[in-house]
Amino acid sequence: MSDTARSIRSPERLHALAIAALVPFFVDDPARDVAAAQRVAEGLLSEYQVGTPKELQLATQIVALGWAALACLRTAAAVKNLSIDGMLDLQDDAILLNRLALKATKTLEVRRKARAKNSRSMTLENTKWDEGAFQLAINQALDKYNGANARLAAYEATLEPVVRKTKLPILSAEQMTPAVLERRAQAN
Repeated sequence: MSDTARSIRSPERLHALAIAALVPFFVDDPARDVAAAQRVAEGLLSEYQVGTPKELQLATQIVALGWAALACLRTAAAVKNLSIDGMLDLQDDAILLNRLALKATKTLEVRRKARAKNSRSMTLENTKWDEGAFQLAINQALDKYNGANARLAAYEATLEPVVRKTKLPILSAEQMTPAVLERRAQAN
């Protein structure tokens, strides 16, 4: 195997690729803190305690699909001017994404059990990162996530801003005596 092929498959590169794939799910505005999004993605992936490139791929897909499903459900519940069909479409998207996440979760569990049972049976072939499946799942999740966020943003743009009519005075904690009540009544 050439040095280029090794560097492409290196665990550090795959980990960085997984983090980069998840960042768009945690940064909805380019001006937001990308480093914080990377830390969130890193934290979520570390919870899966992956041992092989394939397990890392599956864990990344699970996070992306789950986050996209939540975005679809959030938008379906929040957007009041959606038609019933629009709401059901978002719910259908969430169900599809959830099914894909469950399938990836089951596959990850099977791979973990196999690794725990007999780590010698783990070969490069059965632990290899599947770039095609990874890109398909991430792109599908990102497409549904962005679509749900676009609908939510369009709805929020139609809302009137909330204007506060009165500002409530900040009251400090003090014993309520007749003198304190009289002073507060005079202040208003």
